[in-house]
Amino acid sequence: MRSLSSILGFAALVLLLAPAARAQAPAPLDYADDANWVCRPGKADACRDDLTATVLAADGSRRRETFVAARAPSIDCFYVYPTVSNAPGLSAGPGVTQDERRAVRQQFARFASVCRLYAPFYRQITATSMKAGYRGERFSGMAQARELVEADVEAAWRSYLAHDNHGRGVVLIGHSQGSGILQDLIRRRIEGTPVQRRMVSAILPGSWVLAPAGQDVGGTFKSVPACRRPGQIGCVIIFNAYRHDRLVDPKVLPASKDGLEPLCTNPAALAGGHGMLKPYLSATGETIIPDFTAPMGAWTHPPTDFKTPFVSEPGLFEAWCGHDEHGVYLAVRAAPGPADRRTGALVGDWIAGGGTDVTMGLHLIDLNLVQGNLIDIIRAQSAAYATRTAPGS
Repeated sequence: MRSLSSILGFAALVLLLAPAARAQAPAPLDYADDANWVCRPGKADACRDDLTATVLAADGSRRRETFVAARAPSIDCFYVYPTVSNAPGLSAGPGVTQDERRAVRQQFARFASVCRLYAPFYRQITATSMKAGYRGERFSGMAQARELVEADVEAAWRSYLAHDNHGRGVVLIGHSQGSGILQDLIRRRIEGTPVQRRMVSAILPGSWVLAPAGQDVGGTFKSVPACRRPGQIGCVIIFNAYRHDRLVDPKVLPASKDGLEPLCTNPAALAGGHGMLKPYLSATGETIIPDFTAPMGAWTHPPTDFKTPFVSEPGLFEAWCGHDEHGVYLAVRAAPGPADRRTGALVGDWIAGGGTDVTMGLHLIDLNLVQGNLIDIIRAQSAAYATRTAPGS
């Protein structure tokens, strides 16, 4: 069994967590061109896909929830999507495809209820290379591919700051490879600069943020702590979701070093303990990488079909941060009542090599599981940011 870090290594996440030696930086894409944005305000794009959800109650009753974007949100969200590209080779070529649209639909578009959306296209290290890694194959040129990723995302960020930000607060949102890129961007271009005051928060699931044992800052980031209370700003939300009864085998965990440990923040209970998730899951079982996705089970007893692209199941799933011999993780458990008709089925298991890769947990739906919780958090952070930046404050 491969460890989570080795699998994500094929997507260059591990490489992205440490500075690289740079020779001459590659030429980035031109982010003055709308074609190089998956989402951008005023553009007919992936962030306008249908997000209608069926809210499924414990008794099997349903109501339709029509998504409504905020008319004039006061902050922005800047998103770097995870490893999704099925382009051949190690690096994705220019041009938005259905792979990027799918990631935006599943992970990001719903945040339009609390912020303006910016999602640059970047020439990522591909899912194709990750699949090759499962077959024992390796691509040469990983360092150069990583530099291409960094050049694109940094250029997109500079373009956003120069032409779109206008001093507004911004939430950075990533996942997996995208989270690793944003960690690097925060360390090199945000921490210790005036722009840090504009960072409302960073939401970086599917990666690791490290800190000295018992502390919330001082490892990966020098001055960006973990978010531990509603309305806290300038902080990071970080987690990796697992089924509570399918945790990582302790034998495959990497050894800790330098006294640093991974952080975990529970979006359903920032202060700690258990909390109920507010998920938005694909009604058809779509995830960010279909080729790694297990088949979808029935939603209810007896099975029910849905006409909407998303399903939400309030009051069904609970989560808490665990820290034990299985590592540091966000445990997820279905907690139906005695008469609950909902099955608690989740489609997030990672299928590769003919079986389930338990080390990947619920990686495919990390953000789907907590979207409602994160929207609540961002709404509270936006209010706190407005208070801090109000004249006379």
